[in-house]
Amino acid sequence: MGTFSVKVTLRNWQNRFLPKEKQGEEVVCDAIVDSGAVQLALPVEIVERLKLEPMDQIAVFTADGARRRYRVVGIVEIQVHDRRCRVQAIELPRGAQPLLGAVPLEEMDWHIDPVEQKLVGRPESPDKPLLPLV
Repeated sequence: MGTFSVKVTLRNWQNRFLPKEKQGEEVVCDAIVDSGAVQLALPVEIVERLKLEPMDQIAVFTADGARRRYRVVGIVEIQVHDRRCRVQAIELPRGAQPLLGAVPLEEMDWHIDPVEQKLVGRPESPDKPLLPLV
């Protein structure tokens, strides 16, 4: 399929509850669309700019087969085009590329068009998410 990236806007969802001096900044960056990744994954420098708090640790395996433990941070509000969701993020090492995985893609009801290398909305609801509740 190849990979492609999309512009994402990231915010610390907890900013609304924090005093101004403890709030993280809004970050706009490119994220690699990776349906093989489960979650949103962000490098340390973005986590620091957002001022995300550690929540847990998780064991992961990477594309090269390595197993590691990474911190889970959050809660991140992520926006892609006009759709948003709130998710936890996995903290990646400094300098890594942000990854947009399956969970936030599903929450925003984005589908991958592998030919055009872009995200598309569901034909029945092209303007906003339409999530199954069954």
